[in-house]
Amino acid sequence: MNGSELQKKHFATLKVKYQVGQQGSAASDSFLYLILRKADLDIQITDLEIQWLTENRLFGAIEGISLQQYKAEENKRIEAEFWQLRKKYRIPENVELPLSSSIYPVLWKLDAGYTLADSELKLLKAQGLVETVNLLQDIQSFSKLKVKYKATQHLNQFPENPLYSILKKLDKKELLDDSEADWLLEFDFEETLEIYWQQEEQKKAELEFLELKSKYQVAYHPDISVPSSLYSILIKLENEEDLDSGECKWLKQQKLNKLIEIDEERKERKLFINLKANYKATQHPDFEISSQLFKVLIKVAFAQIKLSNLGENIETFSNNLESLCNEDINWLTKQGLSETAEIAREIYFKSLKAKYQIIGQLPIEPFYEIMLKLEREERLAPKQVIQLIEEGRLARRGKIAIAYYRLEAIFYEKEYQRTGNKWNLPSASSNWRKADQPEKALQVTKNVDWTKIREADLKSALLVTRGAAFRDLEQLDEAETCAVQATECQPESHQPYTLRGAICYDRREYEKGDVWFEMAAERGADDTDDEIERIVRMTKDKDKRREVVEYLLSKDPQRYAWAKSYLK
Repeated sequence: MNGSELQKKHFATLKVKYQVGQQGSAASDSFLYLILRKADLDIQITDLEIQWLTENRLFGAIEGISLQQYKAEENKRIEAEFWQLRKKYRIPENVELPLSSSIYPVLWKLDAGYTLADSELKLLKAQGLVETVNLLQDIQSFSKLKVKYKATQHLNQFPENPLYSILKKLDKKELLDDSEADWLLEFDFEETLEIYWQQEEQKKAELEFLELKSKYQVAYHPDISVPSSLYSILIKLENEEDLDSGECKWLKQQKLNKLIEIDEERKERKLFINLKANYKATQHPDFEISSQLFKVLIKVAFAQIKLSNLGENIETFSNNLESLCNEDINWLTKQGLSETAEIAREIYFKSLKAKYQIIGQLPIEPFYEIMLKLEREERLAPKQVIQLIEEGRLARRGKIAIAYYRLEAIFYEKEYQRTGNKWNLPSASSNWRKADQPEKALQVTKNVDWTKIREADLKSALLVTRGAAFRDLEQLDEAETCAVQATECQPESHQPYTLRGAICYDRREYEKGDVWFEMAAERGADDTDDEIERIVRMTKDKDKRREVVEYLLSKDPQRYAWAKSYLK
C-alpha cells in the first residue's frame, strides 16, 4: 500500500474519530485533513480553523477537537490541582511526589469532606508529613468544636479561620475579647455566643461558690459543683433567706452544724424583730436574742391562742422557756413597755380563762387577780368565791371553784398537821370532795383512830364526809354504813339523814329517800331540795335521770318545776 492510499485511509479514520461526514471538494478535504491531523497531534487549533469548521457545519468535529484539546491539557491541570492541594495541606516543596502518589487521593478525599481512615493518616505520617498531619488534627478538632458549640453552619474548616481560635478559647473557658464576641454576633453565631455567656455565668458562680465556702468556713467540704446543695444553701445564707427543713436535714447529715447555727440565729433575730413589732416593743433598744425581752416576748407569743402576723415557727423555743406569768408582765412594765405589758396581760388573762375552762365574756376584775392567786397556789377569800358563785358569775363546778376547793383542802390538811385539831379533817375531806377528788377525801379520814374521838359531833361529821366520799365513788354500801354510824353518834344532826336520803335516791328508792329527807328537814336541814337537784344534775345515766325527774314532777310539779329542764 503506497503513501497516497495510507493517507486516504488515515483521513478516513480521523473523520470517523472526529465525527465528520463526506465533504464536497478536494480543497476542503485537504484543509479538513490538516485540521484533523493537527488536532490528533495535540497541536493547538486556531480560531480561523474553528471558524471554518463552523461555517461548514462540522459541529461534531468541533466537539471532538475541543475534547481532544481539553484532554491534551489534562495533565497540566492535574499537576496544578495537586499543587494546590500540596499548598493547602502544607506539603513542603522539597517533598517529591509523583502524580501517581497515594498521597494525592488522600488529600483529595479530605478536601471533598470525607473523614480519613486511620490507615490514610498512617500513610501521611509514614511520608514524614508532620505539618500536614498537625493540620489535619486541627481540622478534626475544629469540626468537633463546631458541633460542640453549635457553629456547624460555618463551612470553612481550616484553623486559620477566626472561629477556630474563638472555639478553642470557649473550650478552655477563657475570656473572649470584645472583638471576638462582636465577630460571633456579626456572623450570626448567636447560639455559640449564648453558650459563652452561660460559661461565663458558670465561672462566676464557681468563683462565688469558692468565696462563700471560704467566708462560711466550709472550704474543706468536697462539693465544688455549682448545682450542689451546698451552693444553693450558701446563697440563701448570703441573701439572709431562711433554710427549709430539708436543707437543714442535709446540713445535719453533712455535719455542717456551723451553717445550721447561722440559720437558726438569723431566724431568731427575724423573729425578735417581728415580735417587737407585733407586741409594740420597738422602742426598746435591745436586739440580742439572749436578752430577757426576747424570752418574755416568746412567752407572750406562746400564750396567745392564735399568733397573728407572725409567719415564724417558734415551737423550737417551747422546751427551753417557762410559761408566761405575771412576773413577766411586771418586768415589761418596769422596762417602760406599758403597751406591751397591757397586750401581754390581756393574752395571759385569755390563757388563764382557757386553762380554767371559762367560756364567753369575763371582766378582768376581779377574776384576773383570783386566777393569779390560784396560779401562785394562794388561798382565796371564801366569801369572795361563794359570793361570785351565788351571783352566778362563777360556775359552782367550774375550774376556778374546783381550784379554790383544792387549795382549801390542802390548807386544812396542813392546819391539822400543824395543830392536831381534828376538826380540820372533815373540812379538808369536804373540800376534796368539792374539788372532785373523793379518793383524797377518803384518804384524809382513812387513818383516823375512832376510839380516841370522844366528841360525838366530830365523829358524826367525819363519818358523814367519809360516807359522802364513798357515795361519790358509787360505793353505796360503804356510804350507808358511814351514814348509819353517823346517825347513831348524833341522832339530832340533819346531815346523816340527808346523806341517807341521797343514797336511797342513788338506789332508785325515791319514796324511802323522801322519808330520810323529811327527817333531815325536821332536824333543821333547809337544803334538801338543793341536794335532790344536785342528785339529778350529777346523774350521768339518761334513763335514770328521766326516771327521777318524772318521779319528782308527779310528786309535786310546782315544787320541782326546775326538774323540767333536765328532760331536754
